[in-house]
Amino acid sequence: IAEHFGISGNYFGEYFKQQTGVSYQNYLLDYRLKLVETYLKYSSVRLSEIAYELQFSDESHLSKLFKKYRGVTPGEYRKTFK
Repeated sequence: IAEHFGISGNYFGEYFKQQTGVSYQNYLLDYRLKLVETYLKYSSVRLSEIAYELQFSDESHLSKLFKKYRGVTPGEYRKTFK
């Protein structure tokens, strides 16, 4: 994004955080976790496939991040919508 606007990555990161109150990296992670939530609510796609599709390193990594930021495991989250 920074390259697209012709600015340095550091400046973009600082500017983004100043304007939004959250780092760009955390913003992207939250967005990706929201996409995971959508998959879990509305599909039966396996977690390993979701991890691959959304470019998490693996299913375990996705599960740990989901639990850390959402407070429940992906499996527990999915069960609440069945």
